[in-house]
Amino acid sequence: MNNQQSFILLSSCLLLSSFCLAKADTIETTTTQTTTTSAAAPVFNLSASGNYFVVDPVTGIPVGHYDPVARLVDGRTLQSGLVIVDKPSGNLVATVDAAGNIVDVSVAPATEVLVVSINSRRRDLDRQIAQALIRGQITAAQAADMRAQLNRIAANEASFRVAGGTLTYRQALVVASDLNILGQRLYPTAVVTPVVAPQFVVQDTRLTMVDNITFRKLHLSQRINDEYQAGRLSSDDVSNLKEKMDKVSSLEMRSRKNGELTESKARAISAKLDQLESSLNRDVADINEKRSEIGIRVN
Repeated sequence: MNNQQSFILLSSCLLLSSFCLAKADTIETTTTQTTTTSAAAPVFNLSASGNYFVVDPVTGIPVGHYDPVARLVDGRTLQSGLVIVDKPSGNLVATVDAAGNIVDVSVAPATEVLVVSINSRRRDLDRQIAQALIRGQITAAQAADMRAQLNRIAANEASFRVAGGTLTYRQALVVASDLNILGQRLYPTAVVTPVVAPQFVVQDTRLTMVDNITFRKLHLSQRINDEYQAGRLSSDDVSNLKEKMDKVSSLEMRSRKNGELTESKARAISAKLDQLESSLNRDVADINEKRSEIGIRVN
């Protein structure tokens, strides 16, 4: 090969190399732009005249009053993961996404953390029902009923997914609330970490946040029914306990002003509920003692 041919070949290689480097830079730049571009989250506009408060959905602890005009919580910026509740109705209306946008809970997808928690709790409850049956803490009929409820919750979630493909935030909270209720049935006196704040309940097909007094009343009423079905309360016990509950509810209605309870009124009603719960525990203990005397295994 002569010098002129070598020079032409070297020039061609350099030109091709420069073209490849330039092409690589172009691809890298394009890729970076594609991966960093994200679709804007849907913004949900709340009524400027509404009365809202912000809550941690896991603990149920209120964070503060939300100003829809200033878009601030007691003067502070919104944090992702919190939910916004309409105060007059208690309805959950919006959540705050990772970008700090307010999104409608009926269209916003459930967070991955919430979905993982739901799946984990469902598996745990299935295992715990089997263990409770083996230990004699529940009867075969109770275990079958709880498993049927667990299956209904799973079927409900599946119907949500078929309709929309993914769970919305509201749908996921409904499933989580149902799992909370089943967990309370299985462990009525134990402290079990809820999937979502237990104050979120489904009333008239709506996901509503109730105050602590209402939540305690709902929980105690459910426990009275469950203890009776388990044979740990007599019909007389149930009648007496429900009569006491009616008196507490009447006191609560008289004490509320514009739907609100003062701190002193709330403490007084809470004390009445403490007394009711103590009566419930004594009645259950009495029945269990009588059952053990005749050889029936009790919890």
